[in-house]
Amino acid sequence: MMTELLYYLDPYLREFDACVVRRLEVEGRPAVVLDRTAFYPTGGGQPCDLGDLNGVAVVEVMPSDDGPLHFLAGELAADEVHGRIDWARRFDHMQQHTGQHILSQAFIHTLDAETVGFHLGAVESTIDLDRADVTADQLAVAERLANRIVSDSRPVRVRFVEEEELAALPLRRLPQVEGPVRVVQIADFDCSACGGTHLRTTAEVGLIKITRAEHHRGGTTRVAFLCGGRALADYDRKQKLVRELVRRFTTGEDELLAAVERLAEEAKEARRALRAAREARITAEAGRM
Repeated sequence: MMTELLYYLDPYLREFDACVVRRLEVEGRPAVVLDRTAFYPTGGGQPCDLGDLNGVAVVEVMPSDDGPLHFLAGELAADEVHGRIDWARRFDHMQQHTGQHILSQAFIHTLDAETVGFHLGAVESTIDLDRADVTADQLAVAERLANRIVSDSRPVRVRFVEEEELAALPLRRLPQVEGPVRVVQIADFDCSACGGTHLRTTAEVGLIKITRAEHHRGGTTRVAFLCGGRALADYDRKQKLVRELVRRFTTGEDELLAAVERLAEEAKEARRALRAAREARITAEAGRM
């Protein structure tokens, strides 16, 4: 019996009822398989959902041949369970993953650069592009396009497609699997095979912000980005930093860079003067000796 995957039917489902069909212990940790679950297991670059079953914390969810394996913080006595997922974590993951689809397609449109790797991290997410010659200006152009797609509030459609139908779809990359394929389509923009959880519309992504880019192995470029709540939290953090610098330098935001450069030049001059004074003292002491 395979587990019914409720997160595919409704990624916005926060609570559900299920029955335990298998209990086991893996490396000293209790775990269960359920007949149905809303807990997304780690896979496809996306971390698993967390939450609880009958109040017992679900600390990790991993795929298995029988269905998602729910690792627990303690023993689960009952066979009938009520599950609750950590909604804030789930929604954050949906924002980051949907944002990645948008940004990856934006890189194709503006840079002709394909995504060859994706990781949804706890702090930031990254996309690996198959080009090493990516400039800051090019990234800015891709970011603007991505945020235009967000503001368009385009519908995001998720469905399973039979293998013979895939050739007719504008997929970014053909999946190397057999049987029905789960396809995520952003209206008139992106079409990708993907098993992750996604939003209903691009507007829910909120904001896409590229934070840095660096050369990576194999002639690729690794681009770090934030979406939605993460991007807003990062903006708030940086605004607080700017306000503190404005207070300390007693200057306006527009003059901050000049103030920092002036301070750096003054520090450089002070080091030169100190070095000259030390050399003069050594010369004087040597003369006295």
